[in-house]
Amino acid sequence: MKKFASICMVSLMALSALVGCSADDTANSENASGAPTGKVVVNFEGTVTAINGDEITLENGKIVVISSDTVFAGDPDTNNAVSEEIAIGNFIQGYTEDDPDSEQVSADKIYCNMAVRTGGKLVINFEGRVSAIENDRITLENGQVILVSDDTVFSIASGVVENVILSEGYSIQGYTEGDPAASEVTASRIHIIAY
Repeated sequence: MKKFASICMVSLMALSALVGCSADDTANSENASGAPTGKVVVNFEGTVTAINGDEITLENGKIVVISSDTVFAGDPDTNNAVSEEIAIGNFIQGYTEDDPDSEQVSADKIYCNMAVRTGGKLVINFEGRVSAIENDRITLENGQVILVSDDTVFSIASGVVENVILSEGYSIQGYTEGDPAASEVTASRIHIIAY
């Protein structure tokens, strides 16, 4: 029971780290009565797959246009700045006054611009419970196959680990530079959240 409670605590800490890009900004969010809610409005997000001048392409194909009017807004409580240096592989979240379902939008605010790292916060774009393992192929319960390469980094709550032995039933999260919605992806990183 103590081990289960520890695993739950670690999972909650990992989840809170993953949503660490959130920030308070009452200027953009209102409830039904028009009063500010104190929550950030994020209506686009994703991993950057291409950069062409001021046009940023996300993994879902959406193009986000960065202009001189785009505000890189950090958390006002902590004064954490958001870097204006967007790179391929970074995870971004932001707000647009355009129709967020459009194929191309202009970014009014960028709240998160986070590089995928081997330490600290982890950007994820696939997750699930392991249903089968065969050599370097991990099959998740949803049928997606995760390929492991020599470059795949494994981690647990305490950090990067080597010589990992996965088993069926483990819950994992990870990041791939390929299409995360594909039926088969190669993992850049796999984070074990419950075993």
